[in-house]
Amino acid sequence: MGQFDDPRLPPRDAARDDWDPSNAHNGYTGRMRALRDIAAPLDPSLGQLTPGQPAIAPQSSGGMTPSAQSVLARAATPDYLAVTYDLAEPGFAEAYDSVIVPQWSAHFGRLLISLFLTLPRTSSWQVLDVGCGTGYPTLELARFLGKDCDLAGLDIWPEAIAIAKRKASDEWLRNVTFLVGDIANSGLPEQAFDLVTCNLALASFADLGGSLGAIWRHLRPGGQLLLTTPLQAAMREFLDIYYLTLRDLKLDDALRRLVAMIGARPTTEMLRGWVERSGFHVQRILDGSFSLNFQPAKAIFSSFLVQTLYLESWRGLLPDDSVRRIVFNEVERRLDARAQMSGGYLTMTIPMAAIHATRIS
Repeated sequence: MGQFDDPRLPPRDAARDDWDPSNAHNGYTGRMRALRDIAAPLDPSLGQLTPGQPAIAPQSSGGMTPSAQSVLARAATPDYLAVTYDLAEPGFAEAYDSVIVPQWSAHFGRLLISLFLTLPRTSSWQVLDVGCGTGYPTLELARFLGKDCDLAGLDIWPEAIAIAKRKASDEWLRNVTFLVGDIANSGLPEQAFDLVTCNLALASFADLGGSLGAIWRHLRPGGQLLLTTPLQAAMREFLDIYYLTLRDLKLDDALRRLVAMIGARPTTEMLRGWVERSGFHVQRILDGSFSLNFQPAKAIFSSFLVQTLYLESWRGLLPDDSVRRIVFNEVERRLDARAQMSGGYLTMTIPMAAIHATRIS
């Protein structure tokens, strides 16, 4: 599934983790008139937005509160370009825990845990999980480490922390504590932790350098850092089609914004640079990937996972609502064309990386 970073190994294929629009394939997309050549904003020949079926396998509502069920039901709205969510709204954290954690976070968490299990450990370890959300993988780490070690989970999301606390209490895990706070201003003692873990939280840091610097300060000299993140080419299949659609419609400003947005997301080498500039020595990088499958292709837009993690940034590139609807109708058509070439399924590839680094004294 991946490889350990070792200077004796051949260089990693950069095409796995970076996104280069010049590699987008034209064969299944066709060509479209430039937007300025379209007579009416809602040209009937483009069709209307239609509701997609729930993407991936629908989650069972058994045991979920009505508010969480309501949040998940919203994902299937026909007008996905208008759907919004609020982290603080009732039921959202529960829906996140029921859908996003198993479908998304767990893939990265398993990569992190595979690195964790290779670390030499002593008793009485002090561990901090930054951006712990609803308690994954914090609770798994607590079970591995046992009662001789102490863990703290930290997140700025109070509703998620409440769920994590309830889980720990239900399992009678006494070696873990959950706190609401920002790593940059947590109030936790500096140089107090043997290990800091960070599963998928990099993208949520308002100040990446400042947050990595805060993690460095919380570690003891020689302390260890484990973090995971999706890589730049995540959802490459969608990005290719979105790029080609914007290009064919000659929406140059949106095209530049898309390229800049994707370019700001990490490759493995960018990730290594961020960590090393924050005072760490990278010991190894483990990479891997997984796939998300959708049927029909347009079900990608009614996926709670996609709506929560990606859709807002995609549609935000097009501030004009009429233009946005034209573009996404055409993107839907091209997604369906691609899916027809693979038996009706649309597959999105998610490359990911886990880093193991140590604090330089």
